[in-house]
Amino acid sequence: MAMNTGGSDGEGMSEINVTPLIDIMLVMLIIFMIITPPTLSQMSAKLPEDTEEVPEDDVPQDQLVAAVCEDGSFALNKKKMSLEALAIDVKRRLRGKATKVVFVDGHPDANYELMVSMMDTIRASGAERLGIASLKEGDDFRACTPTPAAPTAPAVPADGAAPVPG
Repeated sequence: MAMNTGGSDGEGMSEINVTPLIDIMLVMLIIFMIITPPTLSQMSAKLPEDTEEVPEDDVPQDQLVAAVCEDGSFALNKKKMSLEALAIDVKRRLRGKATKVVFVDGHPDANYELMVSMMDTIRASGAERLGIASLKEGDDFRACTPTPAAPTAPAVPADGAAPVPG
């Protein structure tokens, strides 16, 4: 085995010595391997084990759902309002609750910055936990659409006669 030590004229060696580079990379690898497990446990998320879709009729009336609409406006339980009004309403509604949970939803075309701003505002208003709704298609997103009013029964005249169709 021969080793090249440079030219015969006393010239320097033109090859790069990679041994120190490999030593530094191995030390960095060991450091990252030690640091990574605690960092991952600090960033853990509580994911549900089993999910099911709940019909809109079965959703509890006191549940709070905040949303960012396609046009950049905000809504709380399908009622459009400004971000400041949303913060005040969330704070008022969470005041007497034992579990301070607010679900957040956003239109697929909504601005990401508005979504983060809304989530920060809700957190600052007293919500201890935020539930994030799954991504929906544009047609399936109904968090900003007011619920239609229930049809009312026609009024019965006082004399007991049949109601007059209007």
